[in-house]
Amino acid sequence: MSLGRIVLTGIKLFLIVVVTSYFKFLIPEMRYDFGPKEPIKIESLEQLTEARLSRDVFASVRGKPDFTKAATFSKHGVRYTYFLLEEYGPKLVVRTPEQVSEEWTDIEFHVGRLRPYERMPFDRSVRAGFRTHHDIGIPEDAFFLGRDDVPRASGWSVGALIFASVLWCVLFYFFFIHSRVVAARKARAEKRLPLSED
Repeated sequence: MSLGRIVLTGIKLFLIVVVTSYFKFLIPEMRYDFGPKEPIKIESLEQLTEARLSRDVFASVRGKPDFTKAATFSKHGVRYTYFLLEEYGPKLVVRTPEQVSEEWTDIEFHVGRLRPYERMPFDRSVRAGFRTHHDIGIPEDAFFLGRDDVPRASGWSVGALIFASVLWCVLFYFFFIHSRVVAARKARAEKRLPLSED
């Protein structure tokens, strides 16, 4: 096999892997968006277990906000506040895009998308921020609650999944099947040609 053919095959495999990676993001998003609309109730630290929360869930978490250890970050032009709840400590990080105030201290329940902390966007940056500004280490088995994220069916997510599926099939066909189909047709055509007379 020539070097050029090896490079071309590598590029094809890379593109297939890139498109396949979209499914790793899109499928969990759709499972959450089309999942239960009634939040599960979390009322204690003991209920935050990996066994029960192996995937993203819509949850209502009971706890009192602790804004003395809050951190603020900006993402895509939106300013988010990350804070802890007194009952959970660094075991649970809560995010909100809303402007927090003293009135928030009266809030008892926080509703949103609950997931393992490691699956939170920008988890390393937020972890570093808490360590730098508050000397708080977020444990590896911590969880994250996005108050701004509720399950909602989205035409964009459905369309993106359909597009990714069609693109994957098209790429796979043209990269690995099309040339064989053409070669098979050519071979059949050559067999049908009459033998030339000398």
